[in-house]
Amino acid sequence: MLEASIYNPQDKQKMAEELKIKTRNSQTVYMCIGTEKVFSDSLGPRVGSLLNENMLFPAFVYGLCEQNITAENLLYSYNFIKALHPDSTIVVIDAAVGTTDQIGKIQLCDGGILPGAATNKNLPSVGDVGIIGIVAEKGMNDFYTLNSSKDRLVGQIAQFIADVILVATKSVS
Repeated sequence: MLEASIYNPQDKQKMAEELKIKTRNSQTVYMCIGTEKVFSDSLGPRVGSLLNENMLFPAFVYGLCEQNITAENLLYSYNFIKALHPDSTIVVIDAAVGTTDQIGKIQLCDGGILPGAATNKNLPSVGDVGIIGIVAEKGMNDFYTLNSSKDRLVGQIAQFIADVILVATKSVS
């Protein structure tokens, strides 16, 4: 697992290089999990929308603002994506909680992710590569808190992740 911080600009390039290595042998599909209904959980759809707006070449991005992938449709969406793109690497992006010193960090890992852990949901692991952004401290109250500093943080993390993906895919076309 590689961990990066939105507060360290050099981390963006390191993470992009690692993502490029993890996805180089196949077409990549992006699955962005979350909803705008829970503010801290809007990270995935924000990343999806940023990718959809800024990709230099067409890419498959699922889970945008207004077209969310949530706990209710996660399994259906994942199976649909796997059926449509059977030979593709699925990169899953989601929000997570962590310790106070982890807030603002992004983790890139093999084997996808286990979504819903922050809200104690029992969901299956999805994806081949996982990118999680730590948006809040462990504990339900912080995850559901809405304030302007949280909006700014989630926006910064979303932009960082989108930039990493855009840099990683720039030389791939």
